[in-house]
Amino acid sequence: MSTIYSSGITDIKASVNNVNSFNLIKTKTLLTSAFIASALFLSACSSITVKSSEASNYNSDLGIRYLQKGRLNLANEKLLKALEQNPNSAQSNHYYAILQQKLGNTKKAETYFLKAVNISPKNPEIRNNYGSFLCDSGRPQAAIKQFNVAINDPLYRTPEFAYTNAGICLRKTNNDAKAETYFRQALKKKSAFPSALLEMAKLYSDRGNYPRAQAFMLRYESVGHSSPEALELCSKINTKMGDHAKAGKCKAALLRLFPASKEAQQAN
Repeated sequence: MSTIYSSGITDIKASVNNVNSFNLIKTKTLLTSAFIASALFLSACSSITVKSSEASNYNSDLGIRYLQKGRLNLANEKLLKALEQNPNSAQSNHYYAILQQKLGNTKKAETYFLKAVNISPKNPEIRNNYGSFLCDSGRPQAAIKQFNVAINDPLYRTPEFAYTNAGICLRKTNNDAKAETYFRQALKKKSAFPSALLEMAKLYSDRGNYPRAQAFMLRYESVGHSSPEALELCSKINTKMGDHAKAGKCKAALLRLFPASKEAQQAN
């Protein structure tokens, strides 16, 4: 009986093992099927996400181009579409903020600048442009903090922009000495950076040091573009230096190229 039982017990165990083995195989099959279905679903979602992200990037790039060309309505349309497709795009939030700043929508601009900063806190370009916005909004100290974050990023490819912007902002607080150190740092990074050269010419002109102002103005003229501000400054500096011929040329260029500018109106 013991043998039978033994045999019987063995048979029962074998039967249970066979059932468990079948259930295990069946469960594995079900799990595998579920995994495949899940993987296919995730793959489809991933594909949709990638396509949505690609579409967002495409619309964002278009929006930026329109913004650069001054076609603000089209820029608004494309950047909004990009944000709809990917609300977490730092680039789209960043340039939509710049667009709103151009349109004079200060509160909206700040909202999107903050979104861009939160999404990509280590992006120096965003920090620099947010700093410019804060400075234009009458918050120079907050602005300078943003510029310094950008400046202190060793991977920032164009720190001369943030240095110059910080200097401009410091001048608004009447801290010309510190502003000059920032302008000089900008020129140390890029000796022919037009914006910093023009700011140095303005700084020395305001101090009444016209020889130094003229020297920076000459450097600016070799690399910079004509603008109402630059031509007005050129006329002023050269008048003070007694070079009336050069001053007259600058004034004539101002009236010819930018007749509707406030500088041209004041020159008449």
